[in-house]
Amino acid sequence: MNAGMYPLITQRLKILFITDSLAFPRAEPELVKYDDTYLALLKTQFPDCDFIHQGRGGATIVDLYKHTNYFHGTIAPDLVFMQSAVVDCAPRALTVVEQQIISRLPLVGRPLGELVRRHARGLRRLRNMTYTSLPVFDQYVRHFEALFPTVYWIGILPVAPAYDAKLEGMARNVDRFNEVLRARRYVDSSGIDPDTMIMSDFHHLNSIGHAHLAELLGRKIRDHIASTDSIALPSRHR
Repeated sequence: MNAGMYPLITQRLKILFITDSLAFPRAEPELVKYDDTYLALLKTQFPDCDFIHQGRGGATIVDLYKHTNYFHGTIAPDLVFMQSAVVDCAPRALTVVEQQIISRLPLVGRPLGELVRRHARGLRRLRNMTYTSLPVFDQYVRHFEALFPTVYWIGILPVAPAYDAKLEGMARNVDRFNEVLRARRYVDSSGIDPDTMIMSDFHHLNSIGHAHLAELLGRKIRDHIASTDSIALPSRHR
């Protein structure tokens, strides 16, 4: 390997990623292999960095805070990248607790669940509810920033018109929650094209989207390396 291809790191950079399912490889609705995920691409770009990933599919920011409990006070990452909030901000017909109660009801649970699914659009409009309220989301953003000194927040992906038509209010909610993140260290995801970079489920990245996000994150990592005294860059990266 040509030493000039990558930043020369004299002190191993520790980079922690805390994410929901968007960072993971997937077999459906379209295939994204691990080597095509943005995490794998970043590891190739920065082979001297220590990448640590803690993720959980379907997690809210509150879930991720609990899920990362073992890292609270036990790790000192140089950089943290958070990808969360799509689960938090999506319009919901029921709370998590209500869903759990219905699923456990004997005899009537299944037909009641089917009834909710048939009327989900009306229930979402009537209840105007998300799994995480905006104030609680903001509170947990601050909790993570109290844990780790340098946290970057990856913006919630753009909403295709067809997605907003299917899940009425999604685009509005994404804008509201992204507004909280834009006030922090922010990785702007607005350049991700829903038609060419997001899967047919409207919210997971395809391989093109992963490559695009890897490029955006790579710039943040290079900027950090360039500004850190303990890390040396070859001239072509300065």
